[in-house]
Formats: sequence, C-alpha cells, structure tokens
Amino acid sequence: MANTFKNARAAATTGLATVYTVPAATTSIVLLAQATNVGSGAQGVTLCWYDGGVKTELVKLLSVPEKAAVGLIAGKLVLEAGDYLQVSAAAASAIELSVSVLEIT
Repeated sequence: MANTFKNARAAATTGLATVYTVPAATTSIVLLAQATNVGSGAQGVTLCWYDGGVKTELVKLLSVPEKAAVGLIAGKLVLEAGDYLQVSAAAASAIELSVSVLEIT
C-alpha cells in the first residue's frame, strides 16, 4: 500500500462547491479541515461530507471570527472511494478552506 499526503483548498462561495473527492481504489483520512475568515466581521461556514450520495453536514454555518481560523473536524475523518467534501459560506470570498488528507492506495 502506498501512502500519499495531499492538500486541497478553496475560496468558499454561497453555494456548496466540491473541495476534495477521494479517487477510485483509495481510502483517505482527513487530517485537517480549517476555515479562515478573510472577510470582515464574523462569517458562517458549512462543510458537508457525501458518502454514497448521502449528505452529512459536519458543520452548518459555524461562525468564524474576523481574522481568525477554526478547525472544522475534531479528530480524523475516514473517507472511502467516491466520497467527497463540499464547502459553502454565508458570504462569497469571505472564507478560505484548507484540507489535508492522507490517501492510502
């Protein structure tokens, strides 16, 4: 088995957008999912995980203070092939998301 560390990032918009998708024949462990407020005032962020098309909201409109960053996942999250993460924000261009994963093939 090969282990590969990967990063993904996105500037969140007001609609859900895919940030990371697990490749075929791969299991991924999400090590970090961090939202940074690059806007003004507190901003809300939503992070969703899709498993076989079933949506789970990991956080919904979590308030991120101005000029601050928050971790969106406590601990690790195991994703299987085809699973994906989507992010949205209450205001466009106010939240930047960083995701670090370990892909196991």
